Amino acid sequence: MRLLISRLFPKWDIVHASQNIEDFYKAKTRLYEKGIAYKVSTLTTDNGTNRKNGTVTTYHIKVKEQDVRRSYDVIHQRLA
Repeated sequence: MRLLISRLFPKWDIVHASQNIEDFYKAKTRLYEKGIAYKVSTLTTDNGTNRKNGTVTTYHIKVKEQDVRRSYDVIHQRLA
């Protein structure tokens, strides 16, 4: 039963997080080129002082648990 559930609902792990949109797109493009499935999420925080300097967005790239090691190699080899 556990195997069935894990196949129906695979675990996704964050392999890259950046506040730099350029680095985020580079990493995402590398995964796409290698055929690694990924999901994207963002986390936006606002400290309330002012809109321009107070808002910070962090971009997360998640991959399936079995692709974590491969995706680290792909992302860090290309971004370095």
